[in-house]
Amino acid sequence: MDLIISNLRIPVEKDGMDEYLRATSQKLKISEDDIQFNKMLGKSLDAGNKEQFYYKISIVVTLPEDFDNTEDLPVYIKKTEAARKSAGISERPVIIGFGPAGMFAALELIDHGLKPLIFERGKKIEERTVDVRKFIKERTLDTGSNIQFGEGGAGSYSDGKLFSRMKNTQYVNRMLETFIKFGAPEEIGYISKPHLGTDVLCRIVKNIREYILERGGEIHYSSKMTDILISDNVASGVVINGTMEYRSSFIYLALGHSARDTFEMLHNKGVAIEQNPIFVGTRVEHPAKIIDFIRYGDKYRDFPGIGAATYSFTYTDRKAGRGVYSFCMCPGGEVINASSEDGLLVVNGMSYSDRSSPFSNSAIVVT
Repeated sequence: MDLIISNLRIPVEKDGMDEYLRATSQKLKISEDDIQFNKMLGKSLDAGNKEQFYYKISIVVTLPEDFDNTEDLPVYIKKTEAARKSAGISERPVIIGFGPAGMFAALELIDHGLKPLIFERGKKIEERTVDVRKFIKERTLDTGSNIQFGEGGAGSYSDGKLFSRMKNTQYVNRMLETFIKFGAPEEIGYISKPHLGTDVLCRIVKNIREYILERGGEIHYSSKMTDILISDNVASGVVINGTMEYRSSFIYLALGHSARDTFEMLHNKGVAIEQNPIFVGTRVEHPAKIIDFIRYGDKYRDFPGIGAATYSFTYTDRKAGRGVYSFCMCPGGEVINASSEDGLLVVNGMSYSDRSSPFSNSAIVVT
């Protein structure tokens, strides 16, 4: 019998499997010898009391079949994903952009037996990393290969946060499982606020690329869509680098947010484009130890394992109809120059997987 055991409160000093089983034994009033650990479902830090921090744990355990489930604890049923059906399409779909949207589109198409043609205006992640480091060190910008453009998209050089402001859906869980499949640590599937970091993201991007190529997909780098072909008011193909035509009625545009020239081209071609509102703000940086002390207090500010402290806030002036909120907080990270055009400046926050930088930063956005 597999049951879900939720809301186990474990002092952070005692974190570990032995303590999980002991707490489960006390909760169920049975011997630890009759409990077999099966799966982690959730782990979050409860820092509400600065005198004692806890981890809130949810796990699946296997119990003897004759266990009397008097509390009606939920039974764990392992979900199995149905096999994908072949799409039965003769044309090769075209994907423009090989950031997160383009990558997941390619993976989805391959699962349906298709072999997409992918065009990315930037370079491979390994070459792109060289260009990014050169820009940071020498201030020499490659407008086609930078923190915005290239394999993996802008997110490859970010904090790599993998959670939203909403409760995870089946689609979010599937995304997390995909990252784990391609090299992310398994803990991102159950911790409350998972993140990867730039170093791990770059490895995952490389693994996804190799998987796509092994299954017949094609990826063309330094390949910018310069025109879209339209026949009878229907998209029928693309032009790459002003010379090469590729015909397909299945075109996935995964452009990212910085391909302003491509959006302008699409607009001029009569493609319907909806403009979304933007919020303006700035990015602030502070010593990580200050944030750790404010959030964790004196006892836990240097406690190993709980990581650099995060924060989130929002304020609305209802009379004025304006507000401010924090966004994309990067604990133990750094502020980086994320420009993609000469003479223009934009910054972003990033961190590595260990979040060990002496600084933390956050975007402060005005609505």
